[in-house]
Amino acid sequence: MKLYTAITLISTLIFSSLSAHEGPWTVARPDGHAPISVMGDHMHEMGEWMVSYRYMSMNMDGLLKGSNTVAPTMMATGFMPNMLPTEMTMDMHMFGTMYAISNQWTLMGMLNYLDNEMSMPMGKMDSSGLGDIKIAGLYDLAQWDSGRRMHLKLGLNLPTGSIDEKHNGNILGYGMQLGSGTYDFEPAITYLAQTENYSYGAQLGGILRIGENDQDYTLGNKFEATLWGARKITDSLSASAKFDYSRQSEVDGKDTRMNEAMSPALNPNSQGRDITIFGLGLNYYFKDGGLSGHRLAAEWETPIDQKVNGVQLELDSVWTLGWQYAW
Repeated sequence: MKLYTAITLISTLIFSSLSAHEGPWTVARPDGHAPISVMGDHMHEMGEWMVSYRYMSMNMDGLLKGSNTVAPTMMATGFMPNMLPTEMTMDMHMFGTMYAISNQWTLMGMLNYLDNEMSMPMGKMDSSGLGDIKIAGLYDLAQWDSGRRMHLKLGLNLPTGSIDEKHNGNILGYGMQLGSGTYDFEPAITYLAQTENYSYGAQLGGILRIGENDQDYTLGNKFEATLWGARKITDSLSASAKFDYSRQSEVDGKDTRMNEAMSPALNPNSQGRDITIFGLGLNYYFKDGGLSGHRLAAEWETPIDQKVNGVQLELDSVWTLGWQYAW
């Protein structure tokens, strides 16, 4: 399925059913948040807090050259066979907080802990530790009584994650490092809409790297477009579907500690990809009782189209589980 098909489908649903909703957009329903993998999707009223925890598990398996599957041999890729990646898992723990300093501005921050493992014929290697800290301000652009609103995100990535991770004294590849090593500007604009039983959203954003890190390279800039729709099943439970397209370029410059001819994991031209992902999710919102204000969510994602730069592992699936509490 092409991205424009998803855009047409969800956009048609949005604009054909807005009239069914009375009053402003609200978070106080199970579909009041985007799918749990979408960041910076909503705002709060002045004085409100929210804390959150997400666990994301990503699995990559097999090799792609461009958009084609390739056999793990030197003839197929041009790299050393015993240093070709065969599988990678990344587990991420994400801790977040949001606070609305006014009805126009909501501040947010996020701290990540990563646990990476990559397999090659020569063995397994891993890295773990704190990733980059993310801070952002969300600014309300517009609200309508027909259940629609729009806001702007102005984010900054702080280079707190290590780019010096090693295995047996050898520097690990770009994807096994814990951070970018640069300050990164992360803008986004989000549109939200609700009807009586449905909600929809769209987000356009990206990552713009600022300068080079202390190893004289810069990870590729990234563009991302996300569309989602959700159905309120009960007053507490909703189900969602999501399409996500992202495009990230290769590394600019290179880490001179890496021998790029040995493995695609060490090659700056084998980083970044174009990928379209489809996701399904569930969201449970506690409206009453002692757990009022708590929200539980789960989402499963899988690619429907991907094209990598150079030779890279193929993304297989992503699971995200989350908890959010607002007061």
